[in-house]
Amino acid sequence: MPESIGSLRRVLPPGVVCDWCNNYFARKVEQPVLNHNWMRNLRAWYQVPSKKGNYPSLVGRIAGTDVLVNMRKNSDGELCLATEKGNEIGALEQAIARNFESPLIFTIEDQVPKREVSRFLAKMALEANAELLLKSPDVLNMLIDEPFYDRIRNFARYGTGQENWPFSQRRIFPAETMMRHPKTNEWVMAGFGCAIFMTRRNETLFAFVFYGVEFVMNVGGPSIRGYEEWLEEHGGISPLVERLGCRLMVRGEGRERAHYLEGQFNEKTGFDFDIKHGWNPIKENERTSPAPPAP
Repeated sequence: MPESIGSLRRVLPPGVVCDWCNNYFARKVEQPVLNHNWMRNLRAWYQVPSKKGNYPSLVGRIAGTDVLVNMRKNSDGELCLATEKGNEIGALEQAIARNFESPLIFTIEDQVPKREVSRFLAKMALEANAELLLKSPDVLNMLIDEPFYDRIRNFARYGTGQENWPFSQRRIFPAETMMRHPKTNEWVMAGFGCAIFMTRRNETLFAFVFYGVEFVMNVGGPSIRGYEEWLEEHGGISPLVERLGCRLMVRGEGRERAHYLEGQFNEKTGFDFDIKHGWNPIKENERTSPAPPAP
């Protein structure tokens, strides 16, 4: 997961992705998503710094107009306002002079750019598979040229094959839900996470959550039907919450009402869940094993 969304631990070591591809992914796949108002406003609202330590500004508009404005904190903690286009600064000055009779509107929505996000997910899915297989270098080296990954690899790297790679999107918990920090055990906001999981059809699926919005993509092909079946079979639970041994709890009433993810997020618990519900790792290994040499 990109460091620009706050990922410091889920980062591949140097050399797994070549510099040429890594630079391409940063510029052409990650940056369009990071700059989109959906992601930009989430990162700005929750003060998620970029890889260089910079904080994005919150983008909104002057009510009743198409003038886009941005707001950020300066080094002294003061809020600063500006317009996205320099030649529209007069409209903002006028709004301020009139004591904001036309208010500034800032929204955080779950509407995402489909193509950009699908390539963003495809890139993370490939790298999450690599992360999982780093413990078995021989297997990883074998899978580098495995045709199974060709379609999603070409879509992530070149944007070829189809316009969009379908993915599931749904909100699984409120944006300000709390969880236990894996090291300090203190309650912190549940920001983001990802996981690989398998279905009884031996499909490899990638799941990513960002402030409560869950995205799931099929690594093997452009179809999300297998995940829809998985949801039906398991009563709508999330592969990133209940499958890993956690549950969403609500405490308090009224303004004191708050949401918490209780339990320990355990990858082994997730894989045990997959096996219990039909995933066959032996069959999966056979599928990804190289063919025997010809006589």
